[in-house]
Amino acid sequence: MSTRLGYALVVLTLATALASPARADVPDAELFAAGVRALDDERPNDAVASFEALADRGVVDGEASFDRGLAYAARVRLGAEQPGDLGKAAHGFEEAMALADDGALARDAETALTQVRTEIGRRRAREGNAVEIEQRRPAWRALSRLVSENAWSALAIASSLLLGAGLFFRWKSPTGRRRGASATMIAVAVPAVLLSTSLAATARHDRLYVREGVIIAASARPSDARGIALAGGAPLPEGARVEILGASAAWTEVRAGAVDAWIPTSTLRPIARRE
Repeated sequence: MSTRLGYALVVLTLATALASPARADVPDAELFAAGVRALDDERPNDAVASFEALADRGVVDGEASFDRGLAYAARVRLGAEQPGDLGKAAHGFEEAMALADDGALARDAETALTQVRTEIGRRRAREGNAVEIEQRRPAWRALSRLVSENAWSALAIASSLLLGAGLFFRWKSPTGRRRGASATMIAVAVPAVLLSTSLAATARHDRLYVREGVIIAASARPSDARGIALAGGAPLPEGARVEILGASAAWTEVRAGAVDAWIPTSTLRPIARRE
């Protein structure tokens, strides 16, 4: 290799590094802005690089996750799709829903997630595979996630105050109309306290201990702890949300519906959540 050619390659490498939006010395805000500009300019590869760099830095932000999902979805839309893009788009939108600070972002993420999973389902149907992608949560856990943990806690406090007021009025007015009103208050407050307290406890437990992820490969075949494929076990589809139970070397134990199995860690991406 000539000296001139070697020099040119060094210059090209330095120029590429300086132009990269994922440089370590670029502040998070500038990296985020670069990703947004890339999305606006329909440069999905650059957008993916920016938002993935933010994720690698440990940035936990609903808008960044949403835009990362948009970047992967845009790559599919523009015909530059790479394997796993739809699953990674679904992951970004799932994460945005988990991290969203306002209802508008959560609704947008839910709408985008539905569109991505609809496309995955359409492709699976065309290939003759099962269409169902969404793994249903147990009814009690689904109920606990209808509103936030703080909302359930506030309802528990309000119900407790109502119960206290009912007991006070019953004590002060053992007869008459107030006794009937106090009995009604107690009858409403007791189940409300029990229900809201239990749901708040479930929501807190899920926030602290339950971890979920999204399948980002075309499919992930469930195996046992030895890595042997389960007999009759249907592959988990791209974009499916699963509960993470544990990990061992290159394998992760997950729960998908009623099935507990091991899948390669490379086929799964955990959903970041605020502690």
